[in-house]
Amino acid sequence: MKWKYKSLGVVLCVVPVSGHVVRHFDPPACERCAGHRGVTMKTNAGETVVATANGVVEFAGSVGGRLYVVQRVSPMVRVTYGWMSSISATEGVTVGAGEVIGVAADTTYLSVRIGEIHVEPLRALGLGRARLVPTE
Repeated sequence: MKWKYKSLGVVLCVVPVSGHVVRHFDPPACERCAGHRGVTMKTNAGETVVATANGVVEFAGSVGGRLYVVQRVSPMVRVTYGWMSSISATEGVTVGAGEVIGVAADTTYLSVRIGEIHVEPLRALGLGRARLVPTE
């Protein structure tokens, strides 16, 4: 199934943390195949990470020794913020766009899922632009 990025039903999206992308979205060929299901950004350690949109925190904790926050921003859309040095978000609490959810480490991870399908997060949130890449 192909997804279009015209609207996720998210009213306001803000940049969660300043930085530049050091690893781009690389969708896997299948559900369990290798890939990079989000983007990794080079960030300044100690800078605050904010919610991109209004939504409820569904998870805030450690996975594999790394700190993550998962936020549901609409019924079918979840945003994951990861690899932070600390988190301040609490599960079950609604956070608004621009509210602090944690503190960045030297890299920060961002992903977006529509249902169970990962999509290019910067485009999905309206924070990036399409770019052409060679196919050969």
